[in-house]
Amino acid sequence: MEASRDPGRDPRSLLSCVNGFHPKALVFVSEKRCAFAAGKLIVEMDVESKKQRFVQGHSATVTCITHSEQQALGASGQVLRSGAKWAEVLLWDSESLEICACFSFHQANVEAVGFVQDGEVLVSIGSDRDRTMALWPAAREGCFRIGRKEGVPLAVCSAYKGGAISGIAAAPGSSDLPMLFASYGVQHIKFWRSPRSGRLSQAIEGRRGAFGSDGVPKMILCAVWVSRDRLVAGGNNGEVFFFHGSRAVRKMEPQSSPVACLLPLRESLAVVHGNGMCHFLHGGKTTDVEFSSVAGWPGPRFRTQLVSGAWKDRQLLLSSKTHLIYLDLSNGLPRATCKPLVSQPAAALTSVANHPVAPRIYTAALDGLVRCYDVKDMTQLEQRSFHGSSQGVTCLAISGAADEESSAWLAVGCSDSTLSIMSENSYQYVLRRTLSGSKAKLTCAKFSSVDMSGKHPLWLAVGTDDGCIHTFRFKEPCCRSSAYTGMHTGEEVVSKVATLRGHEAPIVDICFADTLPCNYLISADLSGKELAFDVPMARRLPTMTLVREVPFHPWTLPVGWQMQGCKVDKKLPRVHEISGRQLIAVATDVIKVFPFPCISPPSIHPLRLEGPSAPIASLLFNPMNDSLLASSDTALFVWSWETEAQARLPLSPLRSVQESETPDSRKPQVPAFTPPPRPRVQVQDDQSRSGIGKPRPKAVGIAKQL
Repeated sequence: MEASRDPGRDPRSLLSCVNGFHPKALVFVSEKRCAFAAGKLIVEMDVESKKQRFVQGHSATVTCITHSEQQALGASGQVLRSGAKWAEVLLWDSESLEICACFSFHQANVEAVGFVQDGEVLVSIGSDRDRTMALWPAAREGCFRIGRKEGVPLAVCSAYKGGAISGIAAAPGSSDLPMLFASYGVQHIKFWRSPRSGRLSQAIEGRRGAFGSDGVPKMILCAVWVSRDRLVAGGNNGEVFFFHGSRAVRKMEPQSSPVACLLPLRESLAVVHGNGMCHFLHGGKTTDVEFSSVAGWPGPRFRTQLVSGAWKDRQLLLSSKTHLIYLDLSNGLPRATCKPLVSQPAAALTSVANHPVAPRIYTAALDGLVRCYDVKDMTQLEQRSFHGSSQGVTCLAISGAADEESSAWLAVGCSDSTLSIMSENSYQYVLRRTLSGSKAKLTCAKFSSVDMSGKHPLWLAVGTDDGCIHTFRFKEPCCRSSAYTGMHTGEEVVSKVATLRGHEAPIVDICFADTLPCNYLISADLSGKELAFDVPMARRLPTMTLVREVPFHPWTLPVGWQMQGCKVDKKLPRVHEISGRQLIAVATDVIKVFPFPCISPPSIHPLRLEGPSAPIASLLFNPMNDSLLASSDTALFVWSWETEAQARLPLSPLRSVQESETPDSRKPQVPAFTPPPRPRVQVQDDQSRSGIGKPRPKAVGIAKQL
């Protein structure tokens, strides 16, 4: 059953995969399961199968996460949502992933959370001026629950007024012992203890750690207890401090690279630095190991510096801006195993495109890289990923391909107005050109339908930030690997045809007519203005009515009579038709699924697909695996529909397309070109004969048909 027609269907069942993570919000749930934040979600992943489950309930971006093995509970904090009074802290069951409690107290972003006293108490710290710290009863039973009101903290105080908090580290020991934990961050580490065990009093004592004569470090990034009275902390300049009580008794600086993670082993301590170097401290000796030498470690072209980590026994979970890496040291370092779990760009995603035949997708990002992923498990294919531009890639498009001897065309647009056209198989350039003298950013790119017979040309349209649309015509519908072996073949393969004008705002999206020959193009800009163009004649049509009966598939424009019932509260949304289901996805901060065409507001509430916390940069429906992809910040969210035994539309690039008709519904005399638009009076006469000018059907009738 289609999602939008079943109001009782749980939209969480559609979410199948999240390819993205918060590099400083990760934790082990068990020996083979980890959890990390992505948008509004907590993603729980099996490190072997990469199967994902999700905790949904946050209303804004998740900033921190923690877990208690003793209580089998997890907790996560979020930013303060615009217009909200509180930034919530959620308590959830790590087995069922159901929400157990919601703590509404902090009036600023939640900066850190951590369990203490064997998970019976949850500590949360906000990012307000006083860095307000609240202690909550977290255990389902126990002394901290006795006589306490729900939603009321056990104790409240100021954690540190001098700067941000990086994290919380709980001291080992049973819950019968007095409470002891440490908070750390900008230029400080602070040790907290309760005056007695058992029921918590309203007073909790805090003492700043003394770093000695060398002074206070700029930032403490991580800390771990090796015993109840000994703690090790790592700084941003590679310093390692050894505390006895609240005083640092030793300092080491084996590397100048920041300390990303500390792993206490049975008889040694592993210090992992941001550059991938690991120092094993054992009996006064130091052994240096470079993790990049471990099989499976990400290649140097795409990896960035490590920023955080988590540990469980002899398993490590390391994160950088681009990779989430699982490292197993159970069999010793010589036989250590490494597996990248998730890979993402270092800057925001801008565009997503799917290959028409092979099971892979491409993403473009502002870090200048074009990444290729296997759609089965979202594993990055590094051999098919490449550096597109040092200025940031802003748009991406792939044409259709049909046989083994040919390759699709790949168009890559950049923020400095540079357009690159290459073979998708060999990545050899056939054209690289700056389209705008003012260096206007390229905002979108689209290919027309492919005619493998070569009878009708293939077109490419590229929209810019200054309201122009540049059109290109290819001499062949696909790249023959034996024909083009050199670089920059230019006019021999593709030629610039025209620059279409008429928009005064940046181009948002472009849609070619789903016909052969492809004669029409429609476009929309940021102000909501919609225009139609005759592509071969490079002319703007006087009215959108002339292309009303021309098929455009898939529909990706946020305007038009097909979208009149899709009301959104914010700016111009991202739109993509869900082929074969008579649905369309409309996205701003949240994705709503409407029936398509949607002439009037639907009678039932549209399906909401939750997860992204930042505005949606691009939408894509992949008919190969029946999934909807949305890029938000650096994360890619995937919703999949179950395969149904119903008639489905074939893949868009390979379907048989119909012959084009002119606006007055008559066959053109020259198949590849359309005569210029008729005078307005004659168009009215022709429309009356063809039925184009008839009144639109009523919204109620179409809603019943849907």
